[in-house]
Amino acid sequence: MTADLSPHALRTTAPVLDCAARLFAEHGSRGMAMSDLTRRLAAETGTDAACLRRAFPTRFDLSYAVVLRATRERVNGQLAADVPARAPTERMSDLVHRHVSSGWRHRTAIALSQELLPTLRAIHPARHREVSSLHRAFREHVHEIISAGVAADQFRIRDAGRATDTVLETFDSLLHWYEPGAGLSLNDLGGVYVDLVIHHHLRGPR
Repeated sequence: MTADLSPHALRTTAPVLDCAARLFAEHGSRGMAMSDLTRRLAAETGTDAACLRRAFPTRFDLSYAVVLRATRERVNGQLAADVPARAPTERMSDLVHRHVSSGWRHRTAIALSQELLPTLRAIHPARHREVSSLHRAFREHVHEIISAGVAADQFRIRDAGRATDTVLETFDSLLHWYEPGAGLSLNDLGGVYVDLVIHHHLRGPR
């Protein structure tokens, strides 16, 4: 039960935001009235509806909370799991596998983020900076691994910055085609993306 939590605490409460992400996935980001979203969230998470309305007065506030929490989890998880002492190819391989897994888990939030960020930039720069700073931290992390691989002659590309952008564009492409029922497991998918990133984009020798 979360009925006694403050609106601020609710913004990072996993059951509420998990439920919101699922409802967005089922009905689209604009497919349910905010009153219906609040009612469903209250019923399915045991949260007081009035508290939910204070925490998330608009659909925009709820969408932003879903996006921010997922982005933090994905980026902070990657930074915490990395082992800089390992070989760059191993670091990149592990990063790709984690990214595929977390990307699929948070696919609704990623799609929401792509929809939300242009609006955030225009009407709420502080919120835009909060999400963008996480994206920059992840980009810098990927760039550091690629640069280390170039220095160790494990990645044979000339422009680490351009390669970083290409890798990042590749990472989330699975959202546009992957179907878990088609016979390819997430672990196998991770292997496909490791091969694509390391041997194609980064020119790592086989």
